[in-house]
Amino acid sequence: MAHAVPRPTPAPGSPAGQDATAVVPTGAVIRAVPTVRPEAEVAPAVRTPATPAPVEPSPEGREKQKAGRGAGARERRRQETRTKIVDAATDLFAERGFDAVSVMEIARRAGVVEKTVFNHFPVKEGLVFDADPPMRAALLDAVRRRPAGESVSAAAGSFVVAAVSLLGRPEAAVGVARMARVIRGSRTLQVREREILGDLTNALAELIAEETGARPDQVEPWLAAHAVLGLYASLLELARDRVLAGVGGLELSAELRRQGRRGLSLLQFGLAGYAKRR
Repeated sequence: MAHAVPRPTPAPGSPAGQDATAVVPTGAVIRAVPTVRPEAEVAPAVRTPATPAPVEPSPEGREKQKAGRGAGARERRRQETRTKIVDAATDLFAERGFDAVSVMEIARRAGVVEKTVFNHFPVKEGLVFDADPPMRAALLDAVRRRPAGESVSAAAGSFVVAAVSLLGRPEAAVGVARMARVIRGSRTLQVREREILGDLTNALAELIAEETGARPDQVEPWLAAHAVLGLYASLLELARDRVLAGVGGLELSAELRRQGRRGLSLLQFGLAGYAKRR
């Protein structure tokens, strides 16, 4: 959204080489809309007598070049429009709350028609939450790549703790605080967040069940997945509480890591022997 959190260089040991904006889903930070950077202007090459003349492309080649430039320009315009929409929505949600703002108002402030907003975001909640949170792929990858002897709870739980602790970074503070106010002021967003967490839980449970060959009636994969995502939800709410109370930076990161390790220790005590990589 507007005033998107800058994408910092990942810190050593950060989950999957990701930063908080990329990894932490469910509206934890103002979502950063990717922008298409214009192609660098290439200076005309200086030709020397030894430099062969450029080969003139065929008519088909010229058409392909023209089509490629056209597609690139269209994508830039699309991303620029998307950014305007998200910027407008962010400002309006911060001013009056999610539920009090209509899509028509967002379109008007962004300088587009209402249909254009829906073309980019089929549902209004999509302006706050990614339909497919980046954390899904990163979390599942952390589980798949865990070394022999490491349990699912250790791999997934450690990933979660590392990811959420990044919310204490100074560049994330404004986004976390703003989004916390917006989400906590909207029943609609709270329901949608729980749905996203449920989807993440299901995805992790299905991966565990597939890996272990668990029968459909076995509860272990679902128990393990719920425990990990329960830790994630708890840390996310703690981050919001602290940011709204004025706590941030190194102090917040340290508290999230400390609380996360305590939660992870509890998970490990009961789940350490389950689903170890053979």
